[in-house]
Amino acid sequence: MRKLYSFLLIFLSFYLSAQYKVRVYDSRDEFRITNAKLSDEKYNIIGYTNEVGEIDINDSILIFNIESDGFSPQLIKKSNQKLVEVFLEPTTISLSAVEFFSNDSIARNYVRKVIKQQSKNSLKKSDSYFFQTYTKFWSTIEEDSLKLILNPKDKKDSSINNWRKFLNESHIFLSERAMDHKYSKRFGTKNIIKSSRISGLKTPIYELDAMQPILVNLDQSKFDFFFRGIENPISNEGLSYYRYKIIEEFNYNDRATTIIGFTPIQKLNKRQLRGEFWIDEKSKALVKIIAENTDDQFYADFDAEWKLIGNSWFPHYQMYRMESGYLNMDGIKFEQDEVKDDDSKRLWIFHQIQFKNIQTPVHYKKNEFLGYNTEASFENNTQEKAELVLSQYREELSQKDTKTYLAMDSISQKYNLEDKLKLMRIIQKGGKLDIGKVDLDLTKLISFNNYEGLRIGAAFNTNEKWSSNYSLNAYTAYGFQDRAVKFGFGGDYFVNKSYSGRIFGNYAQDVSASGHLPQLLQSNITKFINGSIKNLYNDQFYSFKRVSAGYEQDIFRNVTFNVSGNYEKQHNEFQYLYENKDSWFDLYHTQFALRWAPKDQYLRTPYGKVTVKQGKSVFYVLANKYWKIDNSPFDAFRFNVSYLDVYETKLGKTSFNASAGAVFGEMTLMNLFEGMGNAKSKPVFKNFGVATSNNFETMLPGEFYADRYASFQIKHIFAGVKVGNRVILPQFIYRGLLGNMNHKQNHELFQFKTPTHYYHETGLEVNNILLKNFGVGIYYRLGAYTLPRFEDNLHIKLTFNLNLL
Repeated sequence: MRKLYSFLLIFLSFYLSAQYKVRVYDSRDEFRITNAKLSDEKYNIIGYTNEVGEIDINDSILIFNIESDGFSPQLIKKSNQKLVEVFLEPTTISLSAVEFFSNDSIARNYVRKVIKQQSKNSLKKSDSYFFQTYTKFWSTIEEDSLKLILNPKDKKDSSINNWRKFLNESHIFLSERAMDHKYSKRFGTKNIIKSSRISGLKTPIYELDAMQPILVNLDQSKFDFFFRGIENPISNEGLSYYRYKIIEEFNYNDRATTIIGFTPIQKLNKRQLRGEFWIDEKSKALVKIIAENTDDQFYADFDAEWKLIGNSWFPHYQMYRMESGYLNMDGIKFEQDEVKDDDSKRLWIFHQIQFKNIQTPVHYKKNEFLGYNTEASFENNTQEKAELVLSQYREELSQKDTKTYLAMDSISQKYNLEDKLKLMRIIQKGGKLDIGKVDLDLTKLISFNNYEGLRIGAAFNTNEKWSSNYSLNAYTAYGFQDRAVKFGFGGDYFVNKSYSGRIFGNYAQDVSASGHLPQLLQSNITKFINGSIKNLYNDQFYSFKRVSAGYEQDIFRNVTFNVSGNYEKQHNEFQYLYENKDSWFDLYHTQFALRWAPKDQYLRTPYGKVTVKQGKSVFYVLANKYWKIDNSPFDAFRFNVSYLDVYETKLGKTSFNASAGAVFGEMTLMNLFEGMGNAKSKPVFKNFGVATSNNFETMLPGEFYADRYASFQIKHIFAGVKVGNRVILPQFIYRGLLGNMNHKQNHELFQFKTPTHYYHETGLEVNNILLKNFGVGIYYRLGAYTLPRFEDNLHIKLTFNLNLL
């Protein structure tokens, strides 16, 4: 037994002597770094540094890597020492001290050569490729270790200690995302969110996942830098924005490489970048770019690398970092320009992307690219499956990452953060609240118009938790002024799901404003705004009973169409005769609607299509063909087109809206075009009302009708006016309308005009006085339809500004 003990002691001493110690420091203050990851040459994990920043590793390991969040990784080659001390540099980019001269012609000509080769070096020249990305997004304080109060005297000290302990052990926020990226020159691009996780939440937020940018090629005029467009220094536009300097020529990865520095020619009052990019001499391809912003009061930087695989340059690594104010030890966040206490710590946001499993070329099938460019995987929608997939994409979670999930999950459960997430989802689902297997449509709860008065209701539809193949819907409503119950029901059967296809059937018994077009293919919230606020002073409604059946889907990813067959009975609820008849009118018609939003970007999720990026241009087309069937005397054709856009120039921001329509054939007044008036016929101080987004604010509801019309609206904001601590944005408005009507003699009893002379009005709105969306507007009627008294032409109204295309 004694011999055995002696052998074990000899073996243990030999084992200990066959190890050496690694000690890891922060180079800025020489504080030791805990939980730093060490891996060998093949990136097999060796271990992590302990609480004092140390780790013992086997003497046979002569080369190893060290990584830690917020620091640049290092490759260490050991010599004979028993203690290896490593000083990690923070990921703040240290740009070369370069003197930029006004004459940068040599460097500028070099950049032109690089731009000229961009199309050849772009991944788009590849026939096909595939790669995966693992994205990590987190927020944390600058220091790795906060000192605790040794002898807490009161509850505040104890609270500070608890908060510091939390910050020492975990981040403030952490999210992960795993994605597959496919490209085919023949079929296009497909990005699939395979899995994601957010600390404190069980439900993924796919919209956030889709918005986090990935820089595949740096060949566009601007690129996303923390969701803001920054001028690309390697672009024709960048040539007029930056000054350049050749810094160094050297070998990088055994290839001749040139470093070019860049800085803005003129410092402007907006986010700008300076930095350097590395160019491969042989191909003139971008190898690496590092940059930081030029604002001394606010720091942000990024670092991106590409590597050559085959004949193509693929992204390899990207890291974005940005200051996000300060955090004091009471957990209160301060912005950059606010007064901070001495104990406040700098708060940082990190966004890191790793690329892996790169393949080219790849054989694809057409059905792999059906639908939108981006979609969420439907198979991994449970927390267990999501974590399994993430573990396959990430290298490994650090101890601090793991503790972040545990800590934030506990906080989320305590403060019901999951329920608060539902409020965000309501907006994405068009005002619908998820209550289990059923959605409650909040936009149908209450509204007001001058015919029904106060209208209350309830509307439900089954969601994806009930069935992913079909949805049932129903609603009911009651108007306190007309004292009538309205209701409707129907269903959707989902087909061609990649393009949100559905076969639908509905029945409705309700009322609608006379001369207003059906609100097809608009968002649910937009329908609410148009259906309620636009009719505050309108009492000209008609009742209808309608049966509809049809089909709707997206085509070309940015075009939605809806086609249906309809039978309805209509009866006016205001004094009106059509060809001396006051009765229910039977109408059979085929309806076609189309919406084209060329710049919109969509995401397909388990709960439906979501708009992740809204463009500024939208086109609407609506066509109805009426048929003489049975007792219906109408065979007219109605056509309407609308265009909405927003233009931003040096002169300000301009919103433009134009519409035109025509009815060919005879038709009741309810199905012609009303002038969209929103005024009250009262003296000016009693004329104080509520304005809408596109109505004529000086025109009475029903004052004008036409069967052919054209109208437009221009809104323009020149610049903000600072009033105290607020910036007020005055908006100038001009609207015009021109129209005509055939067969006017068919419409009796109800008095209206036709805008054969040009109707126009002008106005001024200040929309951000209260809560950024509420304000006041003043409007004046101009031209041929000006009223005799000044006060009858002038209208002052409350405004509510919401950009809903």
